Amino acid sequence: MNRRQFLAAASSVSLAAHFDKLAWATQTPSYTLLDIQRGSDRFQIDFSTPDGFRTAAWMLRDVRANRVGVPNVEMLQLAAWAQVVLAEHHAYTVFEVTSGLRTHHTNSITEGAARNSRHLPDEHGQFYAMDIKPLGVNIDQLAKILQYPAFGGVGVYRSHVHFDIRDHATRWRSK
Repeated sequence: MNRRQFLAAASSVSLAAHFDKLAWATQTPSYTLLDIQRGSDRFQIDFSTPDGFRTAAWMLRDVRANRVGVPNVEMLQLAAWAQVVLAEHHAYTVFEVTSGLRTHHTNSITEGAARNSRHLPDEHGQFYAMDIKPLGVNIDQLAKILQYPAFGGVGVYRSHVHFDIRDHATRWRSK
């Protein structure tokens, strides 16, 4: 399944055919709601609204540089979808954001960061990667769910899961 096929399925009720065991299969799923925290800030966000999108961007800001970017909507939808799947199959979880946008300076001083990181903003300020820790849920469970759509990058680390939007599937483990 490529990214376009996944997003088309995720935005319609036909996704129920792929996940027949999920309780929400008979309802219209909503993949615009995120429950995220960063430090002492926690928000339940509907990023389909202008205020919600601004809140998501602020939560995913580069904290070191105090810079807010433009999170990719497909990335936010994938995170919201993964949160729903975890809630239905394992346990409800809040995603603790460990990294979203990174300026070039922040990326250069981040240990292990790739030079062409998907955390870096493009020419429009948009970024395509998040590092998150699912509170109360094993990170391997989250990584398996994020790998299901078979597009984008998913990296498993000791303390978090990295995922990003790209045209091809890439997986790695750094444990």
